[in-house]
Amino acid sequence: MEDMATGEIRLSILWEWLHKQARFTADNVPSGVKAGDALTPALFDRLLTEEYKKLLQAGNKDVHDDSKHTTLPIAREIVDRYVKNPFKPPWYIDLLNLNLNNHDLGRARQRIEAYLTAFGRDGTRLTDNPDFEAPAGGGRA
Repeated sequence: MEDMATGEIRLSILWEWLHKQARFTADNVPSGVKAGDALTPALFDRLLTEEYKKLLQAGNKDVHDDSKHTTLPIAREIVDRYVKNPFKPPWYIDLLNLNLNNHDLGRARQRIEAYLTAFGRDGTRLTDNPDFEAPAGGGRA
């Protein structure tokens, strides 16, 4: 739960920085970012790609090998769409919940798009994972 809250805060901050074009306060030699550079969509894309490649190259202890081609690409897609979306979704956890037990990136993209479209249209939050059925009798397990 704590990791999800940390992720929620970090994505929210990245959304703010990108959409307000926050400026970096210090040079970062490895990334080529200089103090005063703004976080632009192009820079965000480059940094996200670089960090994703690092995760793919990480050892099994740090990033499970079996997740590198299942859940990791979906997590990357969620980060990308959340941060670059013109309005800030209230909960990134909704996007994770919609994709629990889903390892298909195409299906994840459809679910993310449906969520962002519904919320952008009228504030509707899609929260029911289509892969789970409610137990008979309408109660939750």
